Amino acid sequence: MKRITDLIEYQSVLPYASELFGVHQSLIGWKSKRVLNKLHANLKFDQSALLPRLQRYLANNAPIDVNQDCYVSAPDLRPAGFAGPFLKQQDSIVLQAVSAMLREFGGIPRNVEEWKKIVSEEVLRDILQRQVLETYNQASMDACKRIARANGNDPELMNRLREQSKEETKKAIENEAVIAGVLSELFNNERVAELLDLFYANLNVDAKAGFFDALSQTDVDFDDPYLSFDPKKDVKDVSLSPLGIVHLYRQYFFELDTFLGTPTGHVWLSPGATVELIEVSTRKTIIEKTTEISVETTKKTESSTTDQDEISEAVKQDNKDDLKLGITTTVNQSWGTGSASATASLNMDKTQQVARETTHKKMRQQSEKLSSEIRENYKSTFKTITETTDTSSKRYVLTNTTEKLINYELRRKMRQVGVQVQDVGTYLCWEAYVDEPGDSLGLANLIHIAQPANLLPIPDQTEIPVPPDQFIPLKTNAQWNFGGSRKYGFVTVATVDPPAAPEGFEIVKEAGVFPAAQMSGSGEDFTGVWAFGARFATGGQIEIGVITGPGGIEWNQRIDFTVGTVVKCTASAAKKAEIAAANTAKKLKGEAATAENDRITKETFIKSAKERVELARGIAKRNFEELREEERIIVYRKLIGSLMTGFQYHSASDSTRHVLSELLLSIFDIDKMLYFVAPEWWKPRAYQHLNLPDLQSQLDGSVVAWSDSAMRQDNYLITEKSAPAPMGSSLGWLLQLDGDNLRNAFLNAPWVKAVIPIRPGKEQAALNWLQNANVEGSDGLDAAYAAPEEELAVIRAKLGLDPSAAVTIRQAIDFLCLEVKEKSEESNQVKSYPTAEINDDNKVLSTPVEKVFEHGFYPLKGGFRVAPNDANPDPNNADRHFQVFDQWIEVLPTDQVVPVEVVYDPKTGRQI
Repeated sequence: MKRITDLIEYQSVLPYASELFGVHQSLIGWKSKRVLNKLHANLKFDQSALLPRLQRYLANNAPIDVNQDCYVSAPDLRPAGFAGPFLKQQDSIVLQAVSAMLREFGGIPRNVEEWKKIVSEEVLRDILQRQVLETYNQASMDACKRIARANGNDPELMNRLREQSKEETKKAIENEAVIAGVLSELFNNERVAELLDLFYANLNVDAKAGFFDALSQTDVDFDDPYLSFDPKKDVKDVSLSPLGIVHLYRQYFFELDTFLGTPTGHVWLSPGATVELIEVSTRKTIIEKTTEISVETTKKTESSTTDQDEISEAVKQDNKDDLKLGITTTVNQSWGTGSASATASLNMDKTQQVARETTHKKMRQQSEKLSSEIRENYKSTFKTITETTDTSSKRYVLTNTTEKLINYELRRKMRQVGVQVQDVGTYLCWEAYVDEPGDSLGLANLIHIAQPANLLPIPDQTEIPVPPDQFIPLKTNAQWNFGGSRKYGFVTVATVDPPAAPEGFEIVKEAGVFPAAQMSGSGEDFTGVWAFGARFATGGQIEIGVITGPGGIEWNQRIDFTVGTVVKCTASAAKKAEIAAANTAKKLKGEAATAENDRITKETFIKSAKERVELARGIAKRNFEELREEERIIVYRKLIGSLMTGFQYHSASDSTRHVLSELLLSIFDIDKMLYFVAPEWWKPRAYQHLNLPDLQSQLDGSVVAWSDSAMRQDNYLITEKSAPAPMGSSLGWLLQLDGDNLRNAFLNAPWVKAVIPIRPGKEQAALNWLQNANVEGSDGLDAAYAAPEEELAVIRAKLGLDPSAAVTIRQAIDFLCLEVKEKSEESNQVKSYPTAEINDDNKVLSTPVEKVFEHGFYPLKGGFRVAPNDANPDPNNADRHFQVFDQWIEVLPTDQVVPVEVVYDPKTGRQI
């Protein structure tokens, strides 16, 4: 288990796997026409707000008058001047009165003597006695009059409102007195600064300086190159070149050595015993996943999704899932983002050095991280059984034929994998930015028909009316037989019992006399119709009587009458109570049914909402390659449209586009286009949420908040069964239900940076194409190239320029194109490797980028070389451009377990 120090014996071991990796760097300097147009467009937008920014520093001092006929006059109107101090608007009578005196003062009182004429105690008392009391006295009387007019018919309400008005008036006057007291105390304590701040605005502001400072922010000069950078002022002097550079590296994996690791189990064998040991590997099984879940609850690692047991495959998987790498579907390579290493240098050696450092850091962190994960990715179970039933398992038979107790330790077999990194090429690239790329992508809408609520029928809630009053006819015989005595008023001629009231009714015993009528009358010499009435006697009987006139009636003969009347019956109290109880019962049933239906409706709504959340969270993600290809098509549309004129891309014939497509493909390696998604934090998009209308407010108490109760802007819904929310949910991102994390990042990205490699040897042709007026143009190429004199001298010598001539950006790019072209040509030359080998039989013929596949592993002295032009190069890595520049060893577990016999000291318990 010791570290390998001498790797010479492993030379010529061929790699068993490799992974291509690249570092992209943006080049700062060339301000092309396309870049300038974008900057000017942004400047025009910024300048559209120029007037609002400058207006606040100016003020009009000329009086403007509008008379009763609405005629406007302003004889002294002139351009506004710089704004000086002005009096603030006040809502207090005392403060308004003091402001009026300050206006009449004609200036700004700067000392106590000047303020004495304005806020002395005598002046403030006069303001309170005259202006404050007069104002509120009139307001109080007007209020009382309004209250009396509006509420004169309700004396109680009128008095209450008057008292309320009086209290409000008292409080207002008291507040004015307090304000006057504050002014008096400030004056008495000579606090002039506070008095000025109370009444004046803009007192200590230099409007002229502020005006020109705001104006200076719009003075943008696009001609000065980027020298020293001030983020507040010098952004205008920096622009990203439309050219970038990519250094490609290949990561090789070599199998070096194996050893036995730490024990994973122990077996004791007694004399004569035989043990069958079955090893079961549970990689990538449900059991393993369950175990990992329990681990992840306590240890969250970045690489928790890797399920490979081979480091080369794990590296590929990690590159595929890395949000910071360029996205490609047609090329098996990963390019690291260059946003952190943008450079103003066009020197290829310097860019290679930065790229090597970036690659070394990335690959070492990546392989170390993944190796650690792989070590945790195993679980082995050992069972001691008497018979073997699993024929697919690994079976070990251990037999003890000795007379001693034998101990076996089960040790995991470990691998030592050597990793080397080689420079395999350099590309020039054309890069451009596509703003708001997600706007062109359609989103999936979930079809979900909610199950309707199973509502209860609402019972009839029509109130049962109280039966109307009934009138029962009553007919009885009456007799007039009073002889010669005169009768006055109501003369009772018959007394009868009232008729029986219908069920549920009772006789209404009316007070006084109610109508009755003579139906017939017979007697000696009687012919006429007398007036009759009826009334209830004290005992409840009905008295029928003749109603006489003022003079009474005197009739000495007997008369037999038949008299009829009507008795009123009304519903009894018991009947009314019965009806009221029935109505109450119907109402309660209706309210109960309504409440139950409300509960059912809400329960159904919550159930539907949960279903939608769970369905939305559980939708299967679309294929990774398909999602990336859609995104690439969006980027392709923009870039290809930029490489052609508007007519060529939209209106030209198909044959013209066919020719242009082949021409572009011969210059640009369009299939290798990558795009880098800018993080959303550079420009947060407008908030978009899952389309579940107002669910948060409609769910009321059904939502459980585990922290604060604030309704945060980006809260989202989950259920106990929903899958984890997609990345960006807590940020209010626009989400695609069937998209992955990369798609969600693309949808919310403010821009993507697209990079199209230029085919080797076509660098100059691509530069000529990019200089077309409809693409990047040639603006900015004649600007001076800022670089150390040593680098400028190399450029002059390479291009055959005068030693004292200035080097332009165009010439620096031409020099870079030559270097890249030479490196590409060198990559195709067949040489003999390794160069330090004396014996020709040990050498192989190969191109520089394929030498590792032909010769195999050769130790790198020092382990890492960052500078391509190192003063002491490794003779086995003498190629200037295609060196193996990085090397390290990783230790990985295998799925093999080896039994090793061990002996322990019975006294100390330690292994012997």
